[in-house]
Amino acid sequence: MIRLLKQLIFNKYVWFICFPLLIGWVLLTLRIEHRTMFASYRQLQSVKRIWGGNLAQPVPSVRYKRFGSDVSELNRGKIFASDISVDLKVDYRKKGLIYYTGYHADFKGDYTIQNPENEKIYLSFIFPYPTKQGQGMLQDLKLSVNGEEDVEDTEYQPNLALWTGMLDGSGTLDISVRYRARGLNQFLYGFEPDDQVNQFTMRVHVIGADDLDYPEFAMPATEPSETTPEGKVLTWKMDRLMTQLNIGVILPDKLDIKEQTVKMLMRAPVFFVLFLISMTTILKLSGRPLDFLPIAMFSAAYFFFYPLFAYLSEYMSVALSFLISFFIIGLLIFNYSRTLYKIRIAVAMSAAYTFCLGITTMAALLPTYTGLILIVEGVILLFIVMQVLSRFRHVSIDLFGIRGDGKNNL
Repeated sequence: MIRLLKQLIFNKYVWFICFPLLIGWVLLTLRIEHRTMFASYRQLQSVKRIWGGNLAQPVPSVRYKRFGSDVSELNRGKIFASDISVDLKVDYRKKGLIYYTGYHADFKGDYTIQNPENEKIYLSFIFPYPTKQGQGMLQDLKLSVNGEEDVEDTEYQPNLALWTGMLDGSGTLDISVRYRARGLNQFLYGFEPDDQVNQFTMRVHVIGADDLDYPEFAMPATEPSETTPEGKVLTWKMDRLMTQLNIGVILPDKLDIKEQTVKMLMRAPVFFVLFLISMTTILKLSGRPLDFLPIAMFSAAYFFFYPLFAYLSEYMSVALSFLISFFIIGLLIFNYSRTLYKIRIAVAMSAAYTFCLGITTMAALLPTYTGLILIVEGVILLFIVMQVLSRFRHVSIDLFGIRGDGKNNL
């Protein structure tokens, strides 16, 4: 066995195979990273213009002046109570090798305004939009006052909705805002710094995902999360709170095909060496010659799995891309080895291909279970090696010049 490994390492023909493949893996990795860099900077801007960017909803503001006072004497009012409900339906958008975490947002905000004065006031309710200029749009935007839309006193400006009207002394007013929008990655609701938050309730129902996170400088939900058949509900309830933090949620990313493909390519040379050792061992134990051309053909087929999978992933799902690529390359290896050797050797070659490429690729595509998959694979591979060695008892290894028989047993 040691002699076989030495023959592989110091064989110039082996390097004629390994060196071009290594160059090919490096070039393919650089190509994918270059395309991903292009997608991350330029393509992302295109996605934001078409689909929409991150939604960050600022808190509405209230301004008022006393009846009969000068226009310049505007006072800052307060929102007496807020009851907000947001539904975020995850809709992943694919462009190239990258999935963008898109979502559909359905916003419903009910605000109660109270006149702090004992006399009639002119009141302005200002509701800023959550979208940036040139990124996305709002649909079905509607501002209602006491349950009815006040068309005459409501202005829908490019960046905000504005309602102006009068409110009797110590009176209250209910204002509701509804809209639908599309966003990416996260949803934020921002407060005014050093402004007191009164009787505030916000529920965010994420549909289609439950592995949620919070943005930086955002407070976590104040209530225990609820799991629904569709996803998860986060709830914030607070009263008379002073905070510098915002409220928000980050939606989970889908499997990053680019990142996983790059990981596969970086690991590929190591597992190819294992495949090469397995292949030569199978031929050696079966008494077949180690001809350069067949081994080169098996190695080339092994390499072409990666570019085939990477480019198929742009046009179909990851699972389907993997199955097609794995089946096509596996069929080539099986058919070629069946033609050259016996069916038993073809089956052994296919098993080595499955272990060294198929299972390791699945480990890269399932990052949560990578360690477990590789450990299970290692245990199964150890079992196979032990079975082979027990069958071929004539295979022995001299360790430090001491053999495993006679008086010098270790």
